[in-house]
Amino acid sequence: MSHKNLLVLLVSVFALAVVSAQGVNAAIQIDDVVINGIDSGTVGVTAGEYLEVEVFVSSNATHEDVTIEAWISGDKANSVETNPFVLTDTGSNSRRKTLTLRVPSNIDPEENLKLTVFVESEDGTSVSTQISLVADRESYTIEILSVDMQHEADAGESLAIDVVVKNRGRQLAEDVFLKVSIPELGLEERTYFGDLSPQDQNSPAEKEDAVERRTYLRIPANVEPGLYTVNLEVFDADSFDVVERRVLIGGGAVEDTMVVGSSQTETFSTGETGTYKLTIVNRGSVVRVYKFVVDSSENLNVDLSDALLVVPAGSSRTVEILADSAVRDEYTFSVDVLSEDGALIDQKTFRANVEEGNGRTGTGANTTVLLTVILAIVFIVLLVVLIVLLTRKPETKEEFGESYY
Repeated sequence: MSHKNLLVLLVSVFALAVVSAQGVNAAIQIDDVVINGIDSGTVGVTAGEYLEVEVFVSSNATHEDVTIEAWISGDKANSVETNPFVLTDTGSNSRRKTLTLRVPSNIDPEENLKLTVFVESEDGTSVSTQISLVADRESYTIEILSVDMQHEADAGESLAIDVVVKNRGRQLAEDVFLKVSIPELGLEERTYFGDLSPQDQNSPAEKEDAVERRTYLRIPANVEPGLYTVNLEVFDADSFDVVERRVLIGGGAVEDTMVVGSSQTETFSTGETGTYKLTIVNRGSVVRVYKFVVDSSENLNVDLSDALLVVPAGSSRTVEILADSAVRDEYTFSVDVLSEDGALIDQKTFRANVEEGNGRTGTGANTTVLLTVILAIVFIVLLVVLIVLLTRKPETKEEFGESYY
C-alpha cells in the first residue's frame, strides 16, 4: 500500500511540474505589432520598400535570451532578428523592439502576403502572430541585381565588370542602358541592355526580366595610383538605379616596365651607321604595347627597327636604333618610350660621334678626289700615246752607195 501511495505522489509531482512548465510557456505574449505606424488591419506595402516593424511584448515571468524574428511569407531566408535580450515581468507595461525588414522586389500583387512575427526564449517559450499585407509593385522600376568586378586593376588595363539588371516593375522596361563611370578620372562607358519584361517568360522568344552584360572600362596608363569610386547607373526613360563600388588602381605600365640601353655613345664615320640597342622588360602580368618617339638634330638620321613593340607578360624585347650622318660632328638624340595610351614611361639619351671617312678632313677628301681625277686623266693620255706609238709604221731608210766610174 505504501508503494502505491509513493507512486501516486510521484505522478502528482510530475503533473504539477508539467502544469508549471505550461504556465511558463504561456507567460510571453505579443501585445501589438505596428508596421510603418499602422497598428491595425491590413497593411499596404510596395515591392522593394523597407518596413519599420515595432513589436510590443510582455511577460509575467523572467525569460533569458529572448529573440524576435520577422519575415514575409515566401521570403524566410531574408528574415530579420533582434539581438537576444532579457524579458522580465513587465506587469501591465510592454517591452518594445524595432526591426527593419525589406519587402521583396519580386512580390506578386495577386499573392496573399503575410508578415510573421515569432518570439522565442532560451527555455523554449514561444509565441507568434501574423499580419496581412496588401502588396503592390511600381509600374516602372529597374534594379541593379548584382555587380561582379575586380577590386584591383593596373593603369593601362581594362576593368571588366559583370552586371545583372532586373525589371522589378509591372510594365515593360524599354531601352535600358547601363552607365559605368569613374568621375575622378573622367572615364565613362555605356552598355545597352535592351527591353526587359516585367516577369520571366517561359518562351525563349519572349524577353527576360533580368539580363547580364559585361562592360569594359579602359583605364589610361597615366592614371595616378590610388583608390577610386566606380559609379554604376542603370536607367531607362521611366526609372533608374545607382550603386557604387571601389577599385584600387596600381601603377600599370610605368611601374611594371624597365628600360635598359646597351651603349649610350657610339663613334662612327660619315657614310657608316651607328647601332644602339634598347631593351624593354615587361614585369607585369599582362601583354603590353610600347611606342617610341625619337628627337634628333637635323643632320643626324635616326631610324628604329620597330616603331611599335609588343612585349608579353614577364618577357623582354629589344629594339635597334640606327643612326647615320653625312656631316662630321658630335650629336645628341633621345628616344621616348611610351605606353599604348601615350603615357611617358622612360626617356633614354644617346650620343653619336661622327668622324670623317678614313679619318681625313673635308679638304683632304676633296684633294683626294681631285688627285684621283688628275691621275686618271694622265693615265688616259699615256695610254693614248702608247697606242699611237705602237701603231705607228717605222720609216724606210734610204741606202746611199758610192759609185766608182
